[in-house]
Amino acid sequence: MENKILEHLPPIHHLLGGHNIQWDREKREIAVSYTALESFTNPRGSVEGGMICAILDDAMGILAALNQTAKPAATINLSMDFFRPCEVGEVQAKAWFVKEGKTILSIESEAWQHNKLVAKTSASFIILS
Repeated sequence: MENKILEHLPPIHHLLGGHNIQWDREKREIAVSYTALESFTNPRGSVEGGMICAILDDAMGILAALNQTAKPAATINLSMDFFRPCEVGEVQAKAWFVKEGKTILSIESEAWQHNKLVAKTSASFIILS
């Protein structure tokens, strides 16, 4: 099941330059590298906050697909905190389960660049039947 999920990623994953997915089944966490393009930037040249949010939502979505029930899940709530500007280039995302309930998954994620925290999010996903 895990290989099937990781082989059939949504188009947004590829648009965001997602690559190098590392799934730690034991810790129930995922790490994904992304390539932030110049087309993701705002007028100041920093990566738009919405693009960082999309990166973190993608990483959490991949993790949510790996939930213990093996059923699909969808984002129902997401809260973002930004800490510093993000530059064009490599962005590392980490996501982990806070709680895996029967119908709701609580997930947190972080975006890192140059070993510095760029943004953090917490989200709820509903398991679809």
